[in-house]
Amino acid sequence: MSHRNLLHRILVIPLTVTICAFLGCGETIETIEIDRASFSGRVVDEVGNPVAGLALVIVPCKVDDEADIAVYDAETNDTGHFSITGIYPGKAHFMLEPGYQNGLPLEPEYQLLSFKIGVSAYSPKDLSPDPCTQDTFFISPGARIENVEVAVRLRMRIRAKVVFADGTPLVDKEVSLNIRAFDLQGSSVVGGIQGSVQTDAQGYFVQYVDRNEAIGYRVSVEYKWLCSTSEIFIFGVEERREDLILKLS
Repeated sequence: MSHRNLLHRILVIPLTVTICAFLGCGETIETIEIDRASFSGRVVDEVGNPVAGLALVIVPCKVDDEADIAVYDAETNDTGHFSITGIYPGKAHFMLEPGYQNGLPLEPEYQLLSFKIGVSAYSPKDLSPDPCTQDTFFISPGARIENVEVAVRLRMRIRAKVVFADGTPLVDKEVSLNIRAFDLQGSSVVGGIQGSVQTDAQGYFVQYVDRNEAIGYRVSVEYKWLCSTSEIFIFGVEERREDLILKLS
C-alpha cells in the first residue's frame, strides 16, 4: 500500500556509518547496517470481532540527521491481523492511517481506542496535529514486537443531504456547519462543532462526532442567505445518522 502525502513520506534509505582510515595509498571502508524491527498483531472492535481492511501506520518521532526515515504502514487482513516490517528503531507513534479522496485527506472510519504491547497499554489520539506529543513507545534495533492487541471503535457520524426548497440537492458547494450537542433531556448544551463542509455530487456531507456516551444533536447549515436546522435527535456510541435531510429556506 502506498504511503500517504499527509504523513510526509520519504524514500527509505538504510543508514550507513562510514569509517575511513588512510593507510598509505589505500583506503579501508567499513559499513554498519542498522538492524530494522517488525511490529505485528491483530485489530478487533470492542466486542472482539476482527476488523479487516484497516490501514495502520507507525510514525518515527525522531529523524537521524544521517538518514531519511519513512513512515511504515500495513493493512489488516480478513482475520484482523497485520504485520509492519523494516521499521527504523527509535521512539515512535502508532495510529490509524487516513484515506484520501481527490487528493484530500479523509478521516478514518474507526477510532483507535488502545493498543497493548505485552503488559504495556497505550491510548493515543488518532488525529493529533503532532502525534509524537501523545503516547509513544520505543522500538529497539532488531526488535520483533508480536501479538500486539489493538482495539478500535466505529466512529459516530452524521451524514446529511442539503437540498433547496424544491428538493434539488446542493452539490459540490461549501456550507457553514453548526452542530450543537445536548444532554439526553435536550435542555443543556454540552458541546458542539462549528466550521465549514463541502457537499458531494449528491449533496451529502459527513461529519464525525466522537463521543463516549449517548447524546442529542441538532444540525444547522447555512448557504449564502439560506439556512436549515434539524430537530434534536439522539444516538448512542457507535451509532450513525445516515438519512438526515436539511432543506434550505
